Amino acid sequence: MASMPSLEVAIRLIIIGQQLLIALVFLFGLGGRAARLSGAVLMLSLMGYVYMSDDRLGQSIAALVPLGTLLAVIVPYCLWLFARAIFEAPWPRPVFLYACLMTGLATWGVFLAGDNVSADIANIMSLVARVVSLLVVAHVVWLTLRGRPDDLVENRRAFRLFFVMVISLQVAAVLIAEILLGSSEPAGWLSLTNIVIIELLTVGLAVPLLRPNSDFFEPEQGSDAVRQEYEASGLGATERVYRQKLLDLMDDGYYRETGLTISMLAAELDYPEHQLRRLINGHLGYRNFSAFLNRYRIDEAKRQLADPEKARTPILTIALDLGYASLGPFNRAFKLQTGMTPSEFRRQ
Repeated sequence: MASMPSLEVAIRLIIIGQQLLIALVFLFGLGGRAARLSGAVLMLSLMGYVYMSDDRLGQSIAALVPLGTLLAVIVPYCLWLFARAIFEAPWPRPVFLYACLMTGLATWGVFLAGDNVSADIANIMSLVARVVSLLVVAHVVWLTLRGRPDDLVENRRAFRLFFVMVISLQVAAVLIAEILLGSSEPAGWLSLTNIVIIELLTVGLAVPLLRPNSDFFEPEQGSDAVRQEYEASGLGATERVYRQKLLDLMDDGYYRETGLTISMLAAELDYPEHQLRRLINGHLGYRNFSAFLNRYRIDEAKRQLADPEKARTPILTIALDLGYASLGPFNRAFKLQTGMTPSEFRRQ
């Protein structure tokens, strides 16, 4: 048992080195800026947690304590930002972001205040911060699973399950353990087990994300130029036939079906769903089924909004006619594609 502390410290230092290397690869790698920056910040926050969750390391360099504590506090929020970026999930309401920001800063402020804050207030603030963090992780799980049916990138669809079942649940388990333990120190075996799992997760996260030709960090595609490039690529005879059937079906207005899913579209075409995913992603250049649908729906919306004869048609009527279940998703999709709201577009 005497060798356990030194072994644990050695593992922690190895993890910190690995996470720093992964952060640099994220930061200077290829792909979308949001995914790269959020990945780098997530690795840095995990470094802070690994460093500060051990008293021997955490107190070894006093100047690093404030920064290390801040990084450790924001791990769940960084996990959320990374999941949102890599899975291309929409931003939540601003109040959610502000609440998370204020909770993290308040927790950090209580720590910096030290003995100037009573123990009761510090304990209450610590409990509130962990409960909020647990809610954030629960939201990560929700948005990761919710977006899986819409995801057309097969490797990323599989990674969603790994992300939820392993990474998010590990963070949740640590938070629950901290809530139950309170201010008590965890047992030596529990701390060592936790750090070994983090080491395995660090490697497990790096392998799918950082391998050559990874499609996790490709920018969103679907422009006319991209579609022409993909359509010009090699296609088998069967794929060529079904691609044409798909395009003809969409041109005929099938995209107006309310609640249209890729499984419904595959059934209509009598084509296996996984092959349809590969066709839309690999030969039409879309990474999400909603982006594929929105290309048709928003193009039609722009035509209707620009039509003087439909100047008095309510925007909600147009949205419902195009297959949207409500006005909110239509407004978000329209602004994402055009940079303005439907009302602004109609006025112009």
